[in-house]
Amino acid sequence: MRRVPILFLLGLQAMGAGSAFAQATPFNMAPGGSSAPKTSPAPVPNQAAPSTPFDMRQPGSPPAAAPVARPSDTQPVPPVGTAAPFGMGPRNAAAPAGSVGSTPPPARAPVAMNAPAARSAARIERPILPFETLRFEGETDARSWTFHLTQDEAASGTTLSMGYKNAVVVMPEGSRLRITINGESVLDTPISSSNDIKRVTASIRQGLLRPGQNIIRMEALQRHRTDCTVAATYELWTDVDSASTRLIFAEGATKTLRGLDDLPAVGVDTAGVTTIRVVAPKIYRPEIRDRLLRLVQAVALRGRYAHPVIQVMESDPGPSPVGTIKVAMGLAGELRGLVPGIPDAATTQPLTMMMQEPGSIGSTLVVAGPTWQDLDTAIGIVRVQGMNPLNVERGMVDTASWHWPEVPTAFGDQSFRFANLGVPTQEFSGRRLKADFAINLPPDFYATEYGEAVLHLDAAYTSAVRPGSHVNVFVNDMISTQMTITTQGDIVRRHSVRVPLKNFKSGLNRVTIEAALMTDADARCAPGETLSETNRFVLFDTTTLEFPNFGRIGRLPDLAVLGAGRFSDEDLPTTVVLARPDALNLSAAGTLLARMARNAGQPVRAQFANAASAEDESVLFIGAVDQIPPGMLNRVRVTEHLRMMWPSTPVAGNKASPQTASADFTMPLSEASPDRATTASTDEVRRRWSDTFQRRGIIQQTVGAVQDWLEKTFSLSLSSLRLEERTDAPYEPPQRASLLMAQSRTEDAGVWTLITARTDRALADEMARLANPMLWSQVSGRAIALEPREMKLQIEPISDYRFVQTQPPSLTNLRLVAANWMSANILQYALVMLACCTFLGVATALLLSRLGRRS
Repeated sequence: MRRVPILFLLGLQAMGAGSAFAQATPFNMAPGGSSAPKTSPAPVPNQAAPSTPFDMRQPGSPPAAAPVARPSDTQPVPPVGTAAPFGMGPRNAAAPAGSVGSTPPPARAPVAMNAPAARSAARIERPILPFETLRFEGETDARSWTFHLTQDEAASGTTLSMGYKNAVVVMPEGSRLRITINGESVLDTPISSSNDIKRVTASIRQGLLRPGQNIIRMEALQRHRTDCTVAATYELWTDVDSASTRLIFAEGATKTLRGLDDLPAVGVDTAGVTTIRVVAPKIYRPEIRDRLLRLVQAVALRGRYAHPVIQVMESDPGPSPVGTIKVAMGLAGELRGLVPGIPDAATTQPLTMMMQEPGSIGSTLVVAGPTWQDLDTAIGIVRVQGMNPLNVERGMVDTASWHWPEVPTAFGDQSFRFANLGVPTQEFSGRRLKADFAINLPPDFYATEYGEAVLHLDAAYTSAVRPGSHVNVFVNDMISTQMTITTQGDIVRRHSVRVPLKNFKSGLNRVTIEAALMTDADARCAPGETLSETNRFVLFDTTTLEFPNFGRIGRLPDLAVLGAGRFSDEDLPTTVVLARPDALNLSAAGTLLARMARNAGQPVRAQFANAASAEDESVLFIGAVDQIPPGMLNRVRVTEHLRMMWPSTPVAGNKASPQTASADFTMPLSEASPDRATTASTDEVRRRWSDTFQRRGIIQQTVGAVQDWLEKTFSLSLSSLRLEERTDAPYEPPQRASLLMAQSRTEDAGVWTLITARTDRALADEMARLANPMLWSQVSGRAIALEPREMKLQIEPISDYRFVQTQPPSLTNLRLVAANWMSANILQYALVMLACCTFLGVATALLLSRLGRRS
């Protein structure tokens, strides 16, 4: 009989300690509507204690035992009868809700399955912050994102709990913290907790939350206690605590993932991470490795996770904590001894099934089949439903789970209105108004040296605003342009502010508009002046940002292409090579590919191998530094000293003293100079500085002054006035670096990329940290280094590169590319212009000698 792929959806309920699973009827999605036979999963066998999974949280993340009292790690599930089947179809399909336990913090002791008191107190709590920390700075700041709920969660009574702490200079009487969900205000509280984390709660109206996507917006309005200057606004901040900011559902509420459409409802943990735990047998086999790395991309895409982290295991780790989805993948015969409850149907046909974990709110996605071909079919069900070709075609980047609205892509000759970028009309009574948004640029963007975008500003300001106030435009935290206010009181319509493209890059770009407003009242700063609610400035949402046509051509090497979720050559798959086919290396590779797939909106095109061959044009190598084959570091132009430097300089743990982790790297003199018992006198210091300047002659000082003037006036440096070919010296990362990513081009059209860390465990942990969307959006250049506890990458710029055609040939694009290249190579441009002028002069002289008439 010919087997037909069937999509199953099965809810399994726990019956209490020592009891077997309840029977469930799988739902048959095959044509014809015939249902598959009922299966009775075997009772859970007694297994050995599972191995402890490695911790994929970011360094510096809060400990498992949060300051807020939470339910225990495992809660019993009230006995129920046979669980009714539920389908993987549309979300509005009727299906009875199953009963589950509560959200687990991992450090709490489990409660006995037969404790009736624990049953009655079971509550589901879900963290909702997409980041480990969320800080609001300045007088106005806001952040929007989305979260997903199941049908059961949306239908239950819900309370919003939030914890925050603010700067001591924030005035409680004039500062508010507001939260809206789906456009309706649910919390509006004064900001008044400078000593410790303050927790506030608010009930959410029944019916406000909906199954699927919900939009949440947090907004902070802050005023200074005593200072009325613009500079004082930089002292204002409020931190929202991720451990105590969550949704608390009513007692008896359940969380049942009914199908693939509910994968986004897995949510996040208190660090903003969604963990995908893949349980697979014999992961060292290529058959498992290749399918596993394809499956995690599909799950991350279908779940739309902001920060997906992959953990690969060969044994069942037990109940899943909050923000974790367990994925059991493999041949049905091998999975049955690994994960309890696998139905008999998996031994006869492809199976994609959601299964409730006993004693936990977690769920397990089972992807299995009797043969490798059937397993591919089951993976294909997740993969097809996980793709979003509409977003890819429109150029929209799916950032909804951490930044709302979704970010559009500028392909050139486009205009974007602030209202569509998430910036509403804002009336402002303070001193520094801040509004920001995000714009994505394609991987082959090449216009940083000459292009300009135009900001058409629609705004108004009162006569109280003094001349000298200004509007600044920042791109990726670097100031790009400034508009100075020269009149008192005016309505600005379509005022053009030119924004150079110099600070833009391929991938996501953050643009910030800041209006620094000065008034006579602020100069006097009478008591209570910061409480004034008289509006002095308004920014209209009709303001637009217009991008011109810009050059588009690829460069090799360029890690920004990898950051955009693509490989350098889309026609040929890149070969992904793991140093060892073990759980830690697979976890690191899975996290990388899942992050790339989320940014690209589709699975990356790659093939997997145990070793690179001579025929491979593009190779991505993943492994610890002691697992790197000889010659690999030289091939990606990284110093070979890395092999000796990293093992000899271990990175301090997360519990290092605050002094060593401070931003200014200051330390006591005894540590900074242990060989010196006393400090140098003032005269010695003055003499040493004087000698330094005296050693520089008049000519050197003059040349230095000219260099500074050229750099300041024309953005020219001596490095740009060179004719010799630029080459990249071997890159040496900082000694404290915990992860390195480097790339170099080959003699052909490919690139070789290396991702390495000190150990294989550090590789998995640091790759999980790099997958943070705020860090990943910074990936660019030819090499990057990530340091512990830092949220900023050290980027090595590209000097030696080759162009790769990415667009159909056209004179317009060629002209734009040539304009940018000549702007970056000014001396070559000058020589070309000189040659053209010489040719024109010689040609004119020859022409006049033949046709001209001597006077």
